[in-house]
Amino acid sequence: MPDVKEIDVVRKLVSDDSPAVRRECAIALRHQKTDQAAKLWAELALLHDGKCRWYLEALGLASDLNAEACFDAWLSKVNGNWNTPSGRDLIWRVRSKDAPNYLIKILKDQKIPTASHPRFLRALDFHSGPEREKALESLLDI
Repeated sequence: MPDVKEIDVVRKLVSDDSPAVRRECAIALRHQKTDQAAKLWAELALLHDGKCRWYLEALGLASDLNAEACFDAWLSKVNGNWNTPSGRDLIWRVRSKDAPNYLIKILKDQKIPTASHPRFLRALDFHSGPEREKALESLLDI
């Protein structure tokens, strides 16, 4: 059962200037498996600037129990503009079934420095299932 009180508090604080407050908001959403929580998570994810690893980890922990809805909500919000430094960070951390395909897109993107490839390859270790296997097989098509 979603905690309406937590959702209301997060809604009020989702755009707070403090990354520490927003990290706490993300963690408050961890056990909330509603569309509204996923949308709030996506708002918080949009504010990830790529500089605070703790903010990224808070987003990851917050999405782990609702990864598909959170990732879909974020993809909808970025409207195709996911391939940014902060977007790649988010894809690296999120455990959605769709993330392996995006990790492969990052690896195949010639604009991305090859020095970052090990990080994105390692992220695939945290995924399982046919989506991961299919994504890995697609690397053979380089």
